[in-house]
Amino acid sequence: MNLKNLKIILICGLILALLPLPYGYFTVLRVFSCVVFILLILNIPKSKRKRDNRELIIYLILLILFQPILKLPLGRTIWNIVDVFTAIWLLLNLNSKKKK
Repeated sequence: MNLKNLKIILICGLILALLPLPYGYFTVLRVFSCVVFILLILNIPKSKRKRDNRELIIYLILLILFQPILKLPLGRTIWNIVDVFTAIWLLLNLNSKKKK
């Protein structure tokens, strides 16, 4: 499975998080989000990291925000906003090509 498919699955998962779902769903979503963000960070070419590390910083912030070990108690409304903005960010960067 390539990164584009993982991004699409994560976008769908983040949008589904707006619904009133059981707590277990959000835990699974956090773990899956962390895996995807780690893969995205590792997939950023080193040459791009040296020129412009904005994408790296955003993915690191999202990784810290979604990590499931030390959960941030932001409240349902704030998490919904974070989920929507994260889904939009991933959607906008869905077709970004790697430049070497």
